Amino acid sequence: MYVGNKNRIDVTSSQFKEFIEEGNLYVDKTAFIEHILQDRSKVLLFTRPRRMGKSLNMNTLGTFLDCKQNTSHLFSGLYIERSDEFKKVNKYPVIYLSFKDYRIDSYKKLFRRDITKTMEKYLTPEQYGRVLTRYINDETDYDPSILRELMQVLSEVYGENPYILIDEYDKPIMDNIHRAELPELKEYITTLFSSALKDNPYLGKAVMTGVTRIAKENMFSGLNNLEVYDVLTEGAYDADFSLTEAELTELVPEPQIDGARRWYNNMRVGKELLYNIFSVMNYLKKPNAGLKGYWAMSGSESLLGELLNASRVETINRMLLDERYRYKTSLNDHITIEHLKDVALCTDISFYTLAVQAGYLSFEPTDYEVYRIYIPNMEARKVWARLILDTQYKSADNKLQNIFEEIDNVDIFGKQLTDFMSMVLSYNDFKAQAEWVYHVFFLGLVHSLGYECKSNLEAGLGRFDIMMRARRFNAVIEFKSTKSASDASLKRAAGAALAQIAEKEYMRELRDSPLPAYKIGIACHGKKCLVKVEQKK
Repeated sequence: MYVGNKNRIDVTSSQFKEFIEEGNLYVDKTAFIEHILQDRSKVLLFTRPRRMGKSLNMNTLGTFLDCKQNTSHLFSGLYIERSDEFKKVNKYPVIYLSFKDYRIDSYKKLFRRDITKTMEKYLTPEQYGRVLTRYINDETDYDPSILRELMQVLSEVYGENPYILIDEYDKPIMDNIHRAELPELKEYITTLFSSALKDNPYLGKAVMTGVTRIAKENMFSGLNNLEVYDVLTEGAYDADFSLTEAELTELVPEPQIDGARRWYNNMRVGKELLYNIFSVMNYLKKPNAGLKGYWAMSGSESLLGELLNASRVETINRMLLDERYRYKTSLNDHITIEHLKDVALCTDISFYTLAVQAGYLSFEPTDYEVYRIYIPNMEARKVWARLILDTQYKSADNKLQNIFEEIDNVDIFGKQLTDFMSMVLSYNDFKAQAEWVYHVFFLGLVHSLGYECKSNLEAGLGRFDIMMRARRFNAVIEFKSTKSASDASLKRAAGAALAQIAEKEYMRELRDSPLPAYKIGIACHGKKCLVKVEQKK
């Protein structure tokens, strides 16, 4: 269910009040409030991939609880208004901390700013008491344990224990994982959590969000009241972030649903297969721009790229080649920070756990703590293609784009592509058969150029290797490996690849397109290759 105008889409704000008062499209996620209020746990941690609506949900929860506001009218017509929990609207003091902007050189000052703003909002100077008065008067006091004192005073003044909302709790840690100052930062946050959340009689409830679940012994030492809801955990919160199938079909016109599924679906949380809400909203806002990787463009995957090694590249490449491929692995319920600092220290389990928690891979449960993981959608496929290109083949895609400009002249294009692939690709990059290596390499490049492409799918009378669609042309690409590196052997294999495209009718799917279509046969042996090209008549 949604409220507001479907044509008024704001992809920048996380302020619930703005969505409602300005009549912007708001997908009703207020069941999250009911679930929080009914949860018997004192400290709740939600880990979800970025851009899944965590900050908006936290702001919505804070707006509902805040006793210094009268916001009940904002929830008119929404799920929470019909809940028995609606009687708790505007009943609690709320301490809201967003770690999103906590930089390594200013986090102590920003924490102090947030604490003093909360004091000024909820308390008069006469209500501060001795400890808070001393704190606010000493601008050099950055003690994180002041949070516990503030909670006690708020509880005594308002007769209700405060709620603490901490958004993006792990961002300062993950952003500074290679910095020498990381231990001091981690100790500061650990002290903050321990003082405010451990055995605190003045705690109403604490709700935290983040992307990764950092190991309990590192960040939440001694918190025996912590309940974690990560992407692997099934429960009431599965559908509280991002978009369900029912929500998507309510928003996206029927002719566009299949495209949205292909590009943005399969981000699993518990039992739910969700759509990336950020990308879907961008797509709805700019339908003429087409299906794009909006989520991918909004963040950095540099840490995943740093942790790629040869075996992980090979596994991801198999996923890129075959959408049906599933890699079976264990996944941890938390990540140890030390494992993410260096590729040599990072286990495969830690790497794939990070990729799943961050949304770049999805999963199917099998046995206990064992999962089948895969690339969830076209948007994530483009991210992985880019990561592998950046780590294996610097700037290769830019050169290939220039070569494709000459595709109208099949002789020039074939020679340039032959020279390019023989020059760029090293046969020793992957320990696999040459045909497979070339297939992976080319697929990654085509993805990175923004072309629509399919791999290893049925068409006509068989299964093509790659089918690509560009704005100026379409093409089917077939690879053949040879036992000999001789020119004659390569020419015969490239010719056989073209003949297979014709005999198996791989281009049948392209018959209704007005664009020129090309058959591309690529023969390869080790580091040597030869390309033949024919335009379909």
